[in-house]
Amino acid sequence: MYSIEIEENAERFLQKISIDDKKIILNKIYSIRHNPFRYLKKLQGQKFWRLRVMKYRVVVDMIISGKRIVVLKIGYRKNVYQI
Repeated sequence: MYSIEIEENAERFLQKISIDDKKIILNKIYSIRHNPFRYLKKLQGQKFWRLRVMKYRVVVDMIISGKRIVVLKIGYRKNVYQI
């Protein structure tokens, strides 16, 4: 099972959205701990992965050897990939 770490930037975005959306996003993030490769898709030309949750995207960095998933950024689809 992978451990989940949420960066400060992602935490700030979660504070701005509705409580219902926040719950859905966090449930989805924590549900991928057992089999992350089933839900994550590799971003082209980058070492990061993405997770789709409704109209939001979650950009993560996977550290496979350490069994860690680091949530780097959460945002709307139109601007989340501008890292």
